[in-house]
Amino acid sequence: MYEPTQDAVWAHSIDLAREADFDLGSLRVRPARCEVEWDGVAQTLQRRVMQVLVALSHARGSVVSQDDLVIRCWRGLSVSDDAIYRCISKLRKLAADYPHAFYAIEAIPGVGYRLTSPSLGGDDLGVVSAAPREDHFRYRAMVAAAALFVLITAGAGFWMFQGRAPDPPPLSVSVLPFETLSDSGEARSLARRIPNEVVDSLGDSQIETVLAGEQARSASAPPGLVVRGMLRDDGRNLFADVRIEDGASRAALWSTEFRRESRDASDLPLEVAARVADIVNMINFARSADPPLTDDSALTALLQTMDMIRDTSDGAWAPMLQKAQGVVARHPEFAFGHSHLAYAYAEAADSISVPDQAQAMREAAQREANLTLKLDPQDAGAYAVLWAIEPRYNYQAQEAILLRGIKYARHPKEPLGALYSYEGTMLSSVGRLREALSFQLVARATDEWGPPKTAKLALTYASVGNLAAARSWVRQAIQRWPNHSAVRAARLNIAAFYEQPADALAIFDGIDEGAPANENQTRVWRLYIQAKEARSRRVTGAAIQKIREAAANGEIPHETEIMMLAGLGETTQAIAAANLTLDREKLDARFLFTPVMRDVRRDPGFVGLASRMGLVRYWRETGKRPDFCAGRTPARECSPQLLAALKT
Repeated sequence: MYEPTQDAVWAHSIDLAREADFDLGSLRVRPARCEVEWDGVAQTLQRRVMQVLVALSHARGSVVSQDDLVIRCWRGLSVSDDAIYRCISKLRKLAADYPHAFYAIEAIPGVGYRLTSPSLGGDDLGVVSAAPREDHFRYRAMVAAAALFVLITAGAGFWMFQGRAPDPPPLSVSVLPFETLSDSGEARSLARRIPNEVVDSLGDSQIETVLAGEQARSASAPPGLVVRGMLRDDGRNLFADVRIEDGASRAALWSTEFRRESRDASDLPLEVAARVADIVNMINFARSADPPLTDDSALTALLQTMDMIRDTSDGAWAPMLQKAQGVVARHPEFAFGHSHLAYAYAEAADSISVPDQAQAMREAAQREANLTLKLDPQDAGAYAVLWAIEPRYNYQAQEAILLRGIKYARHPKEPLGALYSYEGTMLSSVGRLREALSFQLVARATDEWGPPKTAKLALTYASVGNLAAARSWVRQAIQRWPNHSAVRAARLNIAAFYEQPADALAIFDGIDEGAPANENQTRVWRLYIQAKEARSRRVTGAAIQKIREAAANGEIPHETEIMMLAGLGETTQAIAAANLTLDREKLDARFLFTPVMRDVRRDPGFVGLASRMGLVRYWRETGKRPDFCAGRTPARECSPQLLAALKT
């Protein structure tokens, strides 16, 4: 039966993106970023926890009932008291983490919760931007009016909508207790923690998640999805085998193995929860699409393709293409399958060295992306592919595609977040870093489970000079995705180019090198840091030779080579290396606008580089200059030669 109550309830739910920043004492709360900050140090909260904090702060000292919290934070879904209490517990723990008691949360038995701030007397809680008391009562009146409207129109609504298909019910997820094959106390502790972290991470309003009891292991599977896992160790490493099943068919939709050294296993629950939440959200989208993807085998292939897209490795385009083609062949009506196929073709075009074959793959990617948009004009993945196949230095065309996608695309949230992230990347590539940061923040808020989005946000913070925020985001990324290539690259980059040499070397000492290729790469980074620390012409000369050899052998990107040369004070060599690379291939322009490249930007030779990379043309034609040349008093790195080129 169609229930028109849902729209009325959603109208009063908390949209964090629309909530203004506010203060609780000297604790700054930023709802849109899901973070709090005190004394310059930011800490991220889970989205649901932030929603509860905002709801309590809106009440300005009044009691908020559990029913109100469910309406405002869970959009009226049926949730257990434990779900609410977990959020309250996290907020109380947050308050206890600080040396000052910025706020307290009082439980009113049988009624609800009340947030108070002892830093100020009376009803003034120090909330500078939260809704005033009259807004709270106005909200409650609106809820009451909406409920009354529903009661009056329920009968008419039934007759009006009885022929309409009902909205799909929320996806239900049952997280079973994890088994353990180890007798160690840490393994048993992790087996208890991981299911709780998974439940907390699955805070989407369209997903109902429950923590099943011990008896659920042997009971018949509930409908929806089932998450189960097992922990084991070999004395040195802890392994978590995780599996997501269809509750009705018991078919395995997705499974993987996580590995952590025992000494670093404390963050394993966060890593498992992040990955499971990512997969469950994609399953939820696929099964609720129009038309839905209900074929379990096709869904599994789609998830495997998504895993490869999340962290693409060399040669991955071939299996990616094979799996995406299989999904499209079986379900040509499923638009996002074509979107995945388009991505696979685009990845092949970037990987194949034969020009004619690469062009054929690029054309196939464009055909599939356009077909996707015919089937579903709101598919974000198609716009992401169309952006990817544009020529590297055609910034205006790239931006036009991205802004069109941001305007019209609505789902799924993974590629939707990518559109914002790519726009931030494009802005970083033309030196508009302040605008880029805003887009990277939106990207991460849209898709919090995408490792590259968190890594790019950290790098953008570092580029604009906010090293504390960059460190914080890298730390979070390492907790959740320690083995992801983008996270590893961000960690190396920020440590080497922004930290003091002694601190950077200490960070490198804690990095698990793993594969031989990583070991060779890390060795070059160490040589660079040691040369910075030594400040010796002999040491610097030897390091430069190794850096140039590593770039020629493909052990480090040429962008990293050029930044290392600049960081060692070799501006002329850095510019020469950039020009030499541009004779053979294109460079990613973002590295030009990092702090380590400041002396390169001041050099007259920068104008030639910027021209070869299409930047001067973009700045002239759009009138949008890079940050360091904008305003009435450009920064010192905006050389007279560059200013003259911009005016020509």
